[in-house]
Amino acid sequence: MTEGISVVIPSYQEGENLRNILPRLGERLAATGVPYEILCVDTMEPLDDTESVCGECGATYVRRAGGNNYGDAIRTGFRTAQYSYMVVMDGDGSHDPKCIQEFYDAIREGHDLIIGSRYTKGGDTENPFILKAMSYVLNVTYRLMFGIKVKDVSDSYRMYRTEQVRSLELECDNFDIVEEILIKLSMSRKGYDIKEVPIYFEERKAGVSKRKLGRFILSYIATIRRLKKIQRNGRP
Repeated sequence: MTEGISVVIPSYQEGENLRNILPRLGERLAATGVPYEILCVDTMEPLDDTESVCGECGATYVRRAGGNNYGDAIRTGFRTAQYSYMVVMDGDGSHDPKCIQEFYDAIREGHDLIIGSRYTKGGDTENPFILKAMSYVLNVTYRLMFGIKVKDVSDSYRMYRTEQVRSLELECDNFDIVEEILIKLSMSRKGYDIKEVPIYFEERKAGVSKRKLGRFILSYIATIRRLKKIQRNGRP
């Protein structure tokens, strides 16, 4: 696989935010000195001007396959990426593109996975108290139940080795796919090496969140049960 960076941005009516994010992202990627691509994975049928924004800002417009869920966007992005390293970041402005250089430097040192972490030393989040509390409970639950020695299991801002994530069979349809990826990668081989890089997680810049609280809670309960069964059976 060609050395370079593919950035996957799941997008669901994020045209307004992408207009601000994409130029800054392109500058940061160009500064790495390696080939890159930006893949904006939109809904199956366009709901806003995301396609035209991608054309204006030099990003590749991709329609998700299999459904309009977040998990469908992730799976579509994983299949589409052409470079050896892959970054997933939110399309709402929560993730600062300036972190990509540090991610790239870290993965080139030999780490398997780089996590943009809100909860490691130097990291922080701008989210309101209720979301911080929910995130805290979620992270503690996953760390204890799956024995994952990672402080932030639920933030999606990460750099992967593309061939490693393509080997996974991913089942989750909602935002719980973020934890599914982490757990299955951790199970994929002994000594899987994860590094956390502190980030500052900002509130979305425009639009409304696509996370629905009731569905969020139910999907995570179902995912914990499913992943515990997979972990017991010893297959990623």
